[in-house]
Amino acid sequence: MNFEIGIFSLGEVVPDPVTGTRPDSRQRLRDIIEQAEAAERAGLTVIGVGENHGTDVVAAFPVVLLSAIAGRTHLLRLTTAVSVLTAGDPVRLYEQIAMLDNISGGRAELIVGRGASQRVLRALGLEQQDHDALFEEKLRRLLTLRETSPPTFAGPLARDGVELELEPRPLQPCLPIWLGSSGTPASVARAGALGLPLALLRTHGPFTGAVPVVSAYRRALEASGRDVGTPVGLNVPGFVARTPAQARELSHPYFAAGARSHGPVGPADPRWSREEYDRECGPDGTLVVGDVDEVVAKIVAQQRALGHQRLLLRMDAGGVPHHLVLESITLLGAEVVPRVRAALG
Repeated sequence: MNFEIGIFSLGEVVPDPVTGTRPDSRQRLRDIIEQAEAAERAGLTVIGVGENHGTDVVAAFPVVLLSAIAGRTHLLRLTTAVSVLTAGDPVRLYEQIAMLDNISGGRAELIVGRGASQRVLRALGLEQQDHDALFEEKLRRLLTLRETSPPTFAGPLARDGVELELEPRPLQPCLPIWLGSSGTPASVARAGALGLPLALLRTHGPFTGAVPVVSAYRRALEASGRDVGTPVGLNVPGFVARTPAQARELSHPYFAAGARSHGPVGPADPRWSREEYDRECGPDGTLVVGDVDEVVAKIVAQQRALGHQRLLLRMDAGGVPHHLVLESITLLGAEVVPRVRAALG
């Protein structure tokens, strides 16, 4: 099967929990670009960059960073992970991703999601709105722009019955748009009803919790007359090292501070104890952390349980040092990926 394995980043800029130092934002951007280059060299297939806003992240506009990555890579699929559509403009997002698709030679994708922090929504004047209804409206507009040929803009600029055609159009005949979800029933049902690929974000807890979510998604596809083979992607924290002990020792301080949330954690957010973390890394946990043997076994077990077609690992959660991320990416591509693909056929 064509099982894709890649990485994604939320672009955190947070104090190192081991050294206390805070990375430079410009260097953090360069690090993510270098990690993408390393991913391509290692044979991975996808790089994702998530959207967030504030002083503790650098990826406020993922398409900008993905455009820089496009200029340094040739094969990687380039996806937002996610674009916060509630807080954005679907027309401008469509224009941006269409430009990226042309720049990259047809490698661009979108994962769109509803989530945005109350701080961001308040700053944008959206705090009091019905966020679910707002997301639904913007998502349908985005899909209309994708499906209308040529796409047209019928907003404030369209005066006196004149429509503005949007250029450039995406290079791909049908730009991939995934719906990102943490597994809430409403978002899973929406993805199925619209026939959109599901990008499922899991950060912690028993992995078996993902099985009914994917089953519900496939039932929603079937009930809506959609293709039940529509792809599912799994996005989880992951880290690979030479030994199980090394993998846990190196990643625990960082993942304990940042991996159990969908974005940067606050001072009041709970951290994993080492005992809790070891359970999360164990066979029944969600985290894909361990040596090559453990990681291969977990990826294969998860894929057989869910039947998903894509796995994205968040390797820099909580500010894992750049050199450790590069080493983990190399091990993932050189030793894990070939064995996973052989096992899955």
